[in-house]
Amino acid sequence: MKHYLLGLTLFLATTVVQAQTTPTTGYIYKVDTALPGKTVYVCGQRPFDGKGRLVGKGDFVQQVQQVFTNLKTALNEVGLDVDNVKQVTYHVKGETGSINTQAQQQLSSLGTVFFAQAAPAISETRTISKIASDDVLVEIEVVAIK
Repeated sequence: MKHYLLGLTLFLATTVVQAQTTPTTGYIYKVDTALPGKTVYVCGQRPFDGKGRLVGKGDFVQQVQQVFTNLKTALNEVGLDVDNVKQVTYHVKGETGSINTQAQQQLSSLGTVFFAQAAPAISETRTISKIASDDVLVEIEVVAIK
């Protein structure tokens, strides 16, 4: 019974937040638990601008920069910033299971700039065959804790 009540409490205190600047297509969302030690899950961030247009078609670096911009906006909407990010998962378009070393190096370089001194303790890169559409080269999700 105790576990049921804890689960129910967590469920009732959870809010799904759609970013004002994010198009409503797909599964782009943030989950804000609204509890002390707030944990926020920002998922499905892709390289689209506020009007839903793809940014940087064919340009991996430009797409990553746009996704980082979207992440910053999403975190700010729930009162957090990049310093609160504890885990980041990069989904890179490519042959599933293979490692794209050039993309890995670019993510490392761009991530260092974006996260500055607050690099997440956990970072993972996954290669998948398709992300949303053929032109999307990267998707990023983060877990942030206040």
